[in-house]
Amino acid sequence: MKRSGWMARGRRIGLTSAGILVAATGAALAHGADGGVAVAVEGAPSWSLSPVYHILVAHFPVGLWMTAYLFILIRSFSDSKFAVRVQNAIWPVAALGTLAGFVTYGLGLTIYPWSAITESPLGRNHIMLATWTLSYWTVMSVLGYRFRRHLFVGAQRWITFTLATIGAIVITITGTLGGSLTGTPSLVTKSLSWIGWNVYMTFYLPTWMLAVYVAGALLLIAIGVVGWKRRV
Repeated sequence: MKRSGWMARGRRIGLTSAGILVAATGAALAHGADGGVAVAVEGAPSWSLSPVYHILVAHFPVGLWMTAYLFILIRSFSDSKFAVRVQNAIWPVAALGTLAGFVTYGLGLTIYPWSAITESPLGRNHIMLATWTLSYWTVMSVLGYRFRRHLFVGAQRWITFTLATIGAIVITITGTLGGSLTGTPSLVTKSLSWIGWNVYMTFYLPTWMLAVYVAGALLLIAIGVVGWKRRV
């Protein structure tokens, strides 16, 4: 009974948060009806929202995903009652972050014309990282909810921790690239040059990163195959 009560309360909180997010987005769009920025590309006029609305809403998914990561961090290193209770909140928070992420992504696509933003290495990098971040945490939310009872059992907790850490890093890089687009680069932006990634000049990522992603993909496939065989 107590468990069902917590679940019902969680659903109410989730629906309320989603409603507030949608209402805030609608208010921003309505307020921006006369605040659009007129642009012209190749002689054809178009219309876009002010970047301020994308920047405003972007704090929702960042805050929610990083909160989910904090909960994963606590649960990965602790088996206390508090940590176990926190575990129940991980996936609802991550799912709300994913919902907010789709809204943020949609608003971001209204700021600059596609033909203009893709001519900039920084613009392409930000769009690419935003796409990865949204896709990554969407998958994390779905799989996390589906297998939530097994993610912190034995050695599996360290795999969960590692995947969540990757997600947190991608969020951080995406956010700092967005800040660079608005003329406010952070230390993270500058530190990326230490690994050979000049976000202002390099399209996408350094070539050596492709090998890292391929290796990571193969590792994840191998982990999945091993886990499937053990279940069989």
